[in-house]
Amino acid sequence: MKLSILIHALNEEKLIANCLESALEEARKSDGEVILVDSLSTDRTVEIAGHYPIRIIQFLNKADCSAASAVQAGYQYANGESEFLYVLDGDMVLQPGFISAAMNYLESNPDVAGVAGKVLDTSIKSWADRRRASIAKAQQQIVEVSELGGGGLYRRSAIESVDYLAHRWLRACEEAELGARLRAKGWRLIRLPEIAVIHTGYSESTSRMLCRLWRNRQMHAYGTYLRTAFRRPWWWLTVCQLWFLFATVILHVMAGILAVLGAMQLELINTITALVVSEILIWSGIILVLAIRKRSISDAIISIYTWNCYSLAAVLGFSQSTPDPNIPICGQELTTSLIPE
Repeated sequence: MKLSILIHALNEEKLIANCLESALEEARKSDGEVILVDSLSTDRTVEIAGHYPIRIIQFLNKADCSAASAVQAGYQYANGESEFLYVLDGDMVLQPGFISAAMNYLESNPDVAGVAGKVLDTSIKSWADRRRASIAKAQQQIVEVSELGGGGLYRRSAIESVDYLAHRWLRACEEAELGARLRAKGWRLIRLPEIAVIHTGYSESTSRMLCRLWRNRQMHAYGTYLRTAFRRPWWWLTVCQLWFLFATVILHVMAGILAVLGAMQLELINTITALVVSEILIWSGIILVLAIRKRSISDAIISIYTWNCYSLAAVLGFSQSTPDPNIPICGQELTTSLIPE
């Protein structure tokens, strides 16, 4: 067997059929299998999936229900003979021919661990959606990247060289963490200019997106990711990926120093007033620079607000330790009982 397509799903009854049909079509072309890992869906996702010739894995513990755990569980259950692994979400539809193109690229470039393509969003409402769409539109050629956000095709031998596919204890950042581990081992990651998947995703505003990421602790995962990388060969790569977290802290420290110096020089101004003035001056300057770069004052303000939200969440996340990511994930295979005779 040459290919295993690993799909994560949670309550995707409206989208899972299109996802599975696109995956099965690509699997047939490449002597592959399709594995759906379900995060204890409460709708008809599993029932619908049961009508397709795929393997269905479902978690036994609710605590395991995350995208990273699903990817790792899929890898855990995948056929050991598969040369390639494709990571896909249940709200995505694979585009015909992309996996074949990605396989050809990997076979022609033995130093490349993974290949992805463009992610085409059907709904663009949040700041993150606009940013992703802008990057995709600008890409017209093959580029080397630090991570394969939005899924991609990985070489199994590359994954085996870094022990595991996804860090099961991370609520987010699993693709960035994998990218850092692979690059620390000398592997490269590539994004092709072709569209790989159509992505439905969340149809929500930036404020709703940030609230959701805070509530489900996906924001906090940035700090947890930093902690898992500490003293590891990929630590510096992780710091470079999450530079905005450090930049935010440094800017606040600078504001504090300026406030103290200002209060000392101008005795009529107390430290709190000086701190407020320093913060306003520093962040106004950053907003101006970003507004010029992004050509949008609103996007600049959103960026600053987002940096601060993620930095606060990262501090909380950094305080959380994580167990060994190689611990096997408990799941049950439902395939046999669901596919009709």
